[in-house]
Amino acid sequence: MPTNNVTNRTFEELFSSNIRYEIPFFQRGYAWEKRQWDTLFFDIDDQILNEISGDNDFDQHEHFFGPIVVLEKSNSDPQLKRFLVIDGQQRITTIYLLLALISESLKSKSNLSEDANQYVHELDKYLKNDIIDKTDDYKKLKVYSNKGDRLPLYTILFKENPVSPYLAADQQLYIPSHNKIDMFSNFARKKIKSYDVQKLWQLAQALLKCLKIVWIPLDENRDDPQSIFESLNDKGIPLSASELLCNFIFKPLIDDVTNQHETLHTEKWLKSIKEVGGDSNFEHYLRNLFSIEQKKMIGKGRRIYVFFKLNNKNLSKQSAFYYLNDISDCGKLYNQITNPTGYPYPNTDLKNVLIKIKQTNMESSIPFLLAILKAIKNQSLSDGDAVKILDETLVLLVRRKICELKTTKYDTLFPSLFSKIKDEPNKVKAIQDCIRKEDLWVSNQEFEEAFINKSLYKQTELSFARLILQEIDKKMQSHGQLPDYSTINTIEHTMPQTLDGEWKDYLGSDVNDLNLDRIKNSLGNLCLISRPANSFVGQDPFEKKKNSYTDVSALTRDIKARNVKWNIASIKDISKDLAHYGLDIWKWS
Repeated sequence: MPTNNVTNRTFEELFSSNIRYEIPFFQRGYAWEKRQWDTLFFDIDDQILNEISGDNDFDQHEHFFGPIVVLEKSNSDPQLKRFLVIDGQQRITTIYLLLALISESLKSKSNLSEDANQYVHELDKYLKNDIIDKTDDYKKLKVYSNKGDRLPLYTILFKENPVSPYLAADQQLYIPSHNKIDMFSNFARKKIKSYDVQKLWQLAQALLKCLKIVWIPLDENRDDPQSIFESLNDKGIPLSASELLCNFIFKPLIDDVTNQHETLHTEKWLKSIKEVGGDSNFEHYLRNLFSIEQKKMIGKGRRIYVFFKLNNKNLSKQSAFYYLNDISDCGKLYNQITNPTGYPYPNTDLKNVLIKIKQTNMESSIPFLLAILKAIKNQSLSDGDAVKILDETLVLLVRRKICELKTTKYDTLFPSLFSKIKDEPNKVKAIQDCIRKEDLWVSNQEFEEAFINKSLYKQTELSFARLILQEIDKKMQSHGQLPDYSTINTIEHTMPQTLDGEWKDYLGSDVNDLNLDRIKNSLGNLCLISRPANSFVGQDPFEKKKNSYTDVSALTRDIKARNVKWNIASIKDISKDLAHYGLDIWKWS
């Protein structure tokens, strides 16, 4: 980065003329938080205002406020000088906004002091460009963001919406409850609420005259502002993977003449973030989407960006459009996988198997599921074939989870699995071959033994245990109509998890069995009842509890029909009986 013309400057110098500091498209919006705001106010109070004498000698006090790296843009408007803010957005936005809030407070106190209106008039020189453009009021702003911040900033200064071709898009982007401009405004208003007119003016003078920044200009013809920005960013609040990806993908799409990138950003990128449920979900979505056809699942966080950048070193405009459209088009598919009840797939059979896969909590399968739904969307795979493939996938997930087998190989199996089977005439056989090749196959014997001897009930895996019990219960039902499982979705331990004295006497020597806790959580000791019934039976003795069970669930009917003492031996016998249903439900095709 060049150091030509590096100087120390004040905000008074930065804001003194008709000028616009533009936050480039590749930067995030305003992001400072309470920690940075508290530090700013503390430093101004402690190192400036407390040191000022009665003569208000602001010119004699300096407080270093960090660098601001800018790139001057060629401009067809001779009235307005334009700079891209490559580094220092948070600092310049905070000071500009705080000066606006001081002016606002001074106006509210104009009836208390004759000086207030004079001070407001003085501050206007630093806050508002003296430019009239009937097509775009935003030119009045001296700090201009295109990330959803310019509308709240404008309304704070001018108390009205701007006339601008960008207003409609900005209104879509602006979410008051989440916008940091509003958050800082609320914070600062509380801070300065008790300030009188003179203290407000002192604060404004301190901001304008005493905060010193290092002004670092770049050369538009020689320097790459985005690369410099990324290298400087880690010193502030680090950009997230999705923010870095946004910068990278949009770089070849930016067009300062048509501003098409703004429309694409709103209608593709931001809409996708909202569709999948926010920033954290969006990174999870991108990680799974970009993992499709890869040898293994790509890493989390910034590794998503590093992976994408390394694989797209010379990203063309055409490729950027492709990725942007892919991200926009697949968000709905991601929701149908990660929230299949809230976003049900239109085909009932596919919807049902997606719900069951979701209940296994095996998120490693998401790239594979996305690839399948993309293939259906592209009409290269039928719904029927997709159901067969996903049924086989469910068998794998259930069998290995019941057997408590390692799932580490899933990260290398699932990303590329669909690419390996998509051209095979018998896709079910192809997926079985891949499972065997990766040594992930689970035999019937292993599966049955696990049903009998492993713990099914785990506090962290309730949805999976509920899936197993519901599917077995359905298989056992002899009546034509299935019960409403939403009303009998509580997992009941026939032998209670915590044994009272009566249960201990009833069990006799079984109480001392080292495997008792595991047996209590195994298949044979579990059934489905309603939540009120679960609370009602509690630790009741076996015979009383059994008589309280309803006939709605096939599992409870089975318990009531058995004339047994409820101990370790009978639980194992029941587990073995129920395992046969499991073998039939989750059988290899």
